[in-house]
Amino acid sequence: MKRTSALACLALTLGVTAALTAADRPALDSKATAAPLVPGLSYRFEKVADGVFCAIASGVPYYVANSAVIVGDDGVLVIDTGAGPNEARVLRDGIRTITDRPVRYVVDTHFHFDHALGNQAFPDALIVGHEATRALLGPDALRGRTVAAYLAGLPAQIESARAEAAKEASPEKRMELTRRADALRAYQEELAALVPVPPQLTFRDTLTLWLGSREVQLMHLGRGHTAGDVVVFLPQQRVVCTGDLFNGYIGYMGDAYVDEWADTLAGLAMLEFETVIPGHGAPFKGKDAIALVQACLRDLWRQTEALKRSGVAADEAAGRIDLRAHATRFPRLAQLGFDPVAVRRIYEVIDERAAAARIR
Repeated sequence: MKRTSALACLALTLGVTAALTAADRPALDSKATAAPLVPGLSYRFEKVADGVFCAIASGVPYYVANSAVIVGDDGVLVIDTGAGPNEARVLRDGIRTITDRPVRYVVDTHFHFDHALGNQAFPDALIVGHEATRALLGPDALRGRTVAAYLAGLPAQIESARAEAAKEASPEKRMELTRRADALRAYQEELAALVPVPPQLTFRDTLTLWLGSREVQLMHLGRGHTAGDVVVFLPQQRVVCTGDLFNGYIGYMGDAYVDEWADTLAGLAMLEFETVIPGHGAPFKGKDAIALVQACLRDLWRQTEALKRSGVAADEAAGRIDLRAHATRFPRLAQLGFDPVAVRRIYEVIDERAAAARIR
């Protein structure tokens, strides 16, 4: 059976959307060759179970998320491709040190730039993600608030590193600062030329893939960190790959649904896993942090909603948020106040829901 026919059958059988278009495949192929690798970037592959690895990036001064590599009988599945195609090619070369089996699938846990902008470096793989992620990785993806804000901040970071280098007396530190500036500049140029590649196969709730005899369950448990968060569950190995839905700490919320996030984590807690491969940081064991993160999210939403109801502007509200009760587990919350980006997002979600209610 031809691959396109097999894909159509898969979509009909599982109730998913096969979105292979003429526009997708050229985007994959045309950018998949001849770009230099990234100086300084390396991946450490930490084995968490038989044939299951967490790929942890280091060596560059910008965000590159964890990837996960699952090796099956007849091929490989990669979860999250990193911050861009050049970075993903470094990942791809690293995978070849683990196995010579082909990468058959790429799974996007969500649309954020540090997780999904390397998709085009895997031209022979089927890219899978939630239907919301496909929409968010469309033609306007680089104008989305998160990546646009990051791009807007890069010139100042570059200029600061160059200014520090010019004043630095130590040749070693001067060289390090110059390399930092050069790396940031190269990444800025990479993103400026990038055409994001969205998932080609999408689903709404669940999808099961098989790598030979290895079962890989893809689940959308609800909205949280983004609208399209996907967790990848390996029931035989009792491993779950969570993207940024659950990293064991309180993270970025610029595209979040904070009140729904806590409920979504309740679904995660019901899965029978022992090991978490998070979107950032080292793999860890257990579920203990889920309840702690849920409590903090609910407290944040409650306080922010009350301040909004009282007529307090978002940025002023951010200075009043008090999450110090959660600082024992999350030390960065030891000071009064919280990220204004998160508070503005909560205000935005509340306003969107109010507008939708008025329309109904």
